[in-house]
Amino acid sequence: MKTSLSRRLFRTFFAIGLINVAVTLIVIESVYDDMEDSILQHELVLERAFLVQHISGAQVQSRDTALLTTLYVPDGESATELPEVFRNRPVPFSAEVEMADKTYLISIERTAEPPGVLYLAQDITLLESREAALRTGWGAFALLALGVVALLTRIGTRRILGPLDDLTRHIARLQPGSPVARIDTRYEDLELADIAATLNQLLDALDAYVQREKSLVSLASHELRTPVAVISGALDVLAQRNSLSDADRRTVARIRRAADEMHADVDSLLKLARRSGDSDQPEDVDLADSVRAVVAELEDGAPQQAGRIICSLSKSAPVVRADPTLVRMLLRNLVQNAVRHTSGKVHIELGASSIGISDAGAGLPEHIRSRLNAPAGRLVPEDGLGLFIVRLICERLGWLLRVRRSDAGGTVLDLLFLPDAARHARA
Repeated sequence: MKTSLSRRLFRTFFAIGLINVAVTLIVIESVYDDMEDSILQHELVLERAFLVQHISGAQVQSRDTALLTTLYVPDGESATELPEVFRNRPVPFSAEVEMADKTYLISIERTAEPPGVLYLAQDITLLESREAALRTGWGAFALLALGVVALLTRIGTRRILGPLDDLTRHIARLQPGSPVARIDTRYEDLELADIAATLNQLLDALDAYVQREKSLVSLASHELRTPVAVISGALDVLAQRNSLSDADRRTVARIRRAADEMHADVDSLLKLARRSGDSDQPEDVDLADSVRAVVAELEDGAPQQAGRIICSLSKSAPVVRADPTLVRMLLRNLVQNAVRHTSGKVHIELGASSIGISDAGAGLPEHIRSRLNAPAGRLVPEDGLGLFIVRLICERLGWLLRVRRSDAGGTVLDLLFLPDAARHARA
């Protein structure tokens, strides 16, 4: 599953910030704890040394201050009653102990001279409460630091990806077939400036390619139309002489049909080769009239095919806003292809939002069906001009071509009008 670059950058930067905050807190906590333990232990050592120096006599001695409780019990003597903080403690003993609502640092050790046991308990309740308050402050600081990290990460991510988003939007606005503005290369970041410069070089190459293609189309317009016109003119001369036998007339008729088809294909290609639809002349097109005109044209060109095309037209003839020339080219190619590939009937069914063309042929090969159902823009003329022209016209009109069925029982093709192309049926 793909994720956006901005999210990955944000997560990475935020994780780095989170790790830094966590490490900082751990280091501060460990340093503070170590410093606290060292200070307290050092204080107790000093207190112990002072008390040992001031022990007098071989009797039980005790001394209490605001934060320190001490008791000396010489060997051979016993305290009448040990303070609660020292009771049931082994000798030696050193630990931090919580009793009721107070915390004590207790140290119990034997003394060498004079021999006995020295008990010390330092009240560190105030220190512990301040430490708890300090930990709360550290937690608040950590939350604040994470908020700042998140904010700076968001700002940094936008600063890094902002120019890239601008570049992406500029590229998305590029439209094939129209004058393409070059991308501004004045980026602060060297890498983005290099990408923009590289894309501009690519656009220059594409423009040169398109110009060569247009030049080729213009040349083909002249080079292809002229021979077809010569052939048609020669056929007219032969017909005017009226000196041909019946067999020659049939041959001439075949030549004329081929010349007419070539002329129609050349016109189709030249019109579709103009990439934009600016040259189209949309108007209200009655599809029933278009179907009748195409059928009449095909039957006039091949009288032996008369009666093979069966039309089923709805009472409410659909009317679409489109270029009538493109509509006739599309219908002519589809119907003519169906007639060529079957010896049976060809049915044309005109509905409110579709045109169905069915035949009883052997069906389309799998590779042709897959290309007909492929997304727009992925078709190349590998199987003749007919299929190529059909797809190009469908893309130009904004219609959908769908192979509903194609097997040994024949082929059924549907032309579907998209919502933005279809109009209400005319009664």
